[in-house]
Amino acid sequence: MGAFAPIRDYVETLVHPSAQQDALTAARHRAFIAPRLIGGIVALAAFPFYLIVRGTPSTAEFIVLGWPAVPILSACFLSRTGDYESAHVLSAVALTGLALVVAVWTGGIGSFAAVWLVVAPLEAMLSASRRAIATASVVAPGAVAILILLGAAHLLPKGAGDGGTALAALGIASTVLYAAALALGAENLARLGSLLLQAEEDRYRLVAHNMTDVITRHGPDGDVLFASPAAQSLFGVPIAALHGRGLLQRVHVADRPAYLMALGDSAALAESRSTEFRVRRDAEGIVGPPFVWIEMQCHPLEQRGGPSSGRGDREVVALLREVRRRKQERQSFEFIQAARAPAAMPVRKSA
Repeated sequence: MGAFAPIRDYVETLVHPSAQQDALTAARHRAFIAPRLIGGIVALAAFPFYLIVRGTPSTAEFIVLGWPAVPILSACFLSRTGDYESAHVLSAVALTGLALVVAVWTGGIGSFAAVWLVVAPLEAMLSASRRAIATASVVAPGAVAILILLGAAHLLPKGAGDGGTALAALGIASTVLYAAALALGAENLARLGSLLLQAEEDRYRLVAHNMTDVITRHGPDGDVLFASPAAQSLFGVPIAALHGRGLLQRVHVADRPAYLMALGDSAALAESRSTEFRVRRDAEGIVGPPFVWIEMQCHPLEQRGGPSSGRGDREVVALLREVRRRKQERQSFEFIQAARAPAAMPVRKSA
């Protein structure tokens, strides 16, 4: 791996600054730039040796040997602009155009170059872009239709079937190598995505299992869809018991309107709301009242369907924390103030 470190470092410098903020995006850019740049340079470097062995190239051979310059240009385009989608579109169009031109000069639809038309949509698939996939899915069948029509109309160039064994072997070998590079790139991206997802899950577990506050996610009707692990220690019941209407059934009857109103207003008005209510807690070995005071802060989530979705589709995320001690201190302070109030009133003297 140390021998490839300089190449890897150089490719890293070619990634556009806008893509370096996200690890997966940067990996996609590297997977696009590296094989096109390295493969194109190697292919162009082999051009003189091919001339020595083959001699003066034909038109089709010249096009095939000069094509590696196009992937290099598409890699440079991505490095300069950071437009990953457009770079894939450019690459798909260039590959389809090359396959069409070579197939016209080497036998039409029966040419070895026709197999390159299959590679173009597969390459666009790695972009995860509908635009790139749609473009490749349109231009590749279009090129096939052109080859069929030219063959049916007998408009292929004279001697188009004389592609030559060397050129056919070169074309098939390049197709296999290119497909292998695409497969390796797809595997690398899938492995990196899995590693990033695992790292994100590890960070979530670290935070979720070490925080005392409870995070809940509520559906449009107020039902609990998710509760963080801290809920089990706060309420003394398994997390599954809080899902659906489980948390509502544990709220004190007198406080349920405030609880539901905070969730409903946050979902309907897309605004943050907060309230305090009492919740029944089942905990062994704890002396005290069966209900504890909870503060809930509600925040609306973005609608899944976009701005056109109805208000009833909005979900709410809530942060719950126990405020029993603060409530007791407040009540004690209010009791002391009430006790001192009569003593502070002036005493009127009788006439």
